[in-house]
Amino acid sequence: MSKKNKKTPTRMKMRLKDLGLSQTELARRVNKNVSLINHFCIHGVKTVRVAKEYAKILCCRPEELLDL
Repeated sequence: MSKKNKKTPTRMKMRLKDLGLSQTELARRVNKNVSLINHFCIHGVKTVRVAKEYAKILCCRPEELLDL
């Protein structure tokens, strides 16, 4: 049996870890559903609009959150 390939963590997930912030806490701060935050942590942020929105809360530049 082969082991599952581990994906590298998304930039959103790494930023949350660096700040010691949970997905639930981020969802509360931006008034969004936790499942949406989880989606971005798994699949990455793909649009500049979304990156700008979360960069304000995560105190970083939008480019630091984009996973293109």
